[in-house]
Amino acid sequence: MSPFLKRTLSMAALIPALLVGTTGPAVAATNSLTITAISRSGAKLSLWTTVINLESSREYSIRTGTKRTLPKGNYSVLAAITTGNTTTLGGRTVKVSGAAKLTLDARYGKRVDIALSPAVNRIGHDVTAEICSDNAEVGISLSPGSTLYAIPTASKKISFAAMATWYDPDGVADDFAVLHRTTGVPSNPSRTFYQSKLGTTTVESRRGPTGTPYSEVAIQPTSDGCGNRMYAGLWSLDRPNTAKIHFSPGSWEIRGFFPSYGTNGDYHSLGEQSAHRAIVAGRSSFVRFGGASWGPGYQLPVTYQGRIIYPLDDMFQDPGFNELYRNYNYIAGDRAKATLTFGGKVVKTAYDTGFGQYQPSLEYRVKKAGWYTLTNTASRHYPGATFQSGMLSTGAAVTFRFYAKPNTSVLSQAATIQHMPTGLNGYNRAKPGSVTNVALKLNRYMLVGDLKRGPNPTLKSLTTKVSFDGGKTWKSVPVKKINGVWAAVVTNPASGAVSIRTRATYTNGGYTEAGIQRAYAIG
Repeated sequence: MSPFLKRTLSMAALIPALLVGTTGPAVAATNSLTITAISRSGAKLSLWTTVINLESSREYSIRTGTKRTLPKGNYSVLAAITTGNTTTLGGRTVKVSGAAKLTLDARYGKRVDIALSPAVNRIGHDVTAEICSDNAEVGISLSPGSTLYAIPTASKKISFAAMATWYDPDGVADDFAVLHRTTGVPSNPSRTFYQSKLGTTTVESRRGPTGTPYSEVAIQPTSDGCGNRMYAGLWSLDRPNTAKIHFSPGSWEIRGFFPSYGTNGDYHSLGEQSAHRAIVAGRSSFVRFGGASWGPGYQLPVTYQGRIIYPLDDMFQDPGFNELYRNYNYIAGDRAKATLTFGGKVVKTAYDTGFGQYQPSLEYRVKKAGWYTLTNTASRHYPGATFQSGMLSTGAAVTFRFYAKPNTSVLSQAATIQHMPTGLNGYNRAKPGSVTNVALKLNRYMLVGDLKRGPNPTLKSLTTKVSFDGGKTWKSVPVKKINGVWAAVVTNPASGAVSIRTRATYTNGGYTEAGIQRAYAIG
């Protein structure tokens, strides 16, 4: 068992201050700190400690038993004292003025137990703990059979956190994750969490657009303070699944990963999604990873300081995720081509060539005011990775017609379109011959600051077409409001996949058309 996070030292040579008297030569004043660590059996130990200057926040790595010259000031000292299967976390504050000394004695440590009531029996059970000060931390991940202690302190400069998880690696039984956090370390650092006072999040992991049969789910507390960088994996599966996670109240992030393995067995990440949830006791929430129809995302063209700018790498986004609500969606691997036309002529072409290209975008300085048309077409692309046979969301395209003029900074008066099919199974498939309602979400998010938003466009018409043969032929389907939300009503074929595209036309003369190939499957 060893510390799971260590601070490294990067510091310039320290020059002792000079004390200048009224007569005679200057005399150097030396301030130093010597730290002693004692195990629970009473033996002195040699180990590294993390030392933080509480005025400058500068960090030092100091080995016990070594006299270390430091600037005069107040410091906190953090350490994990480990012998055998026992670890004691300790944090103390000390004033360095002259030859200062500090002892961290594990014999004063108090047992830390994190328990559930009623207790649960799970194959997986992990405990991670930290002692923190001023954004620095020293922590451990306990191995089975190990014991944790913490040295009590009333100092408000020291804090403590312990996270415990009980989980089913098969993703069937309910999982539990709790975070115990204190300012200072109390004389009894243990805590029992009652299941009746936890909140619940149902997590659904789907397949199809992910490009891989595999998925992994992990959790991380995100409330500011000690322990907010802890992390715990819960399950890794090669099938869709739905499971409940019961959390202690607070801010948590639930993370989904989509790993792929190449023909030679090498690992690739085809994407990552994370959802922030504010957990409240007795309340429930929901997260779905790998939902259907990874179509064009939430980015709109903008005119910034007279230049039209549009990112090219936002073409495969799960419509259930957007960063405005502290949710994150990253889909690895695409290629795209974008064109900008004005007056019937192409004035700019840009490419997203895939990996190695940093933030590809189309940029064009507006010379004349008028109507511009921007089109971006993309396909999935990941060199070396093996995409799953029958993968969904293989291609996406979007077109915006909007008005732009020189020397302005404004969000285009258009909207993005996201397609959200309902009633699909864990593989994002609908039953043969069934009817699928595809919700049509028109959004206009300010993802770039320092712009004028301007008025939202007024919708003139909304039409949707579908294709059952990979885009060779298209037919119109009804669009109507269902429970207050616009939706395309699709009568599904007996087999295959459904591609879909929707056009929103505005009264100002502009429009948005967004489409996704193989939005969902049948069967």
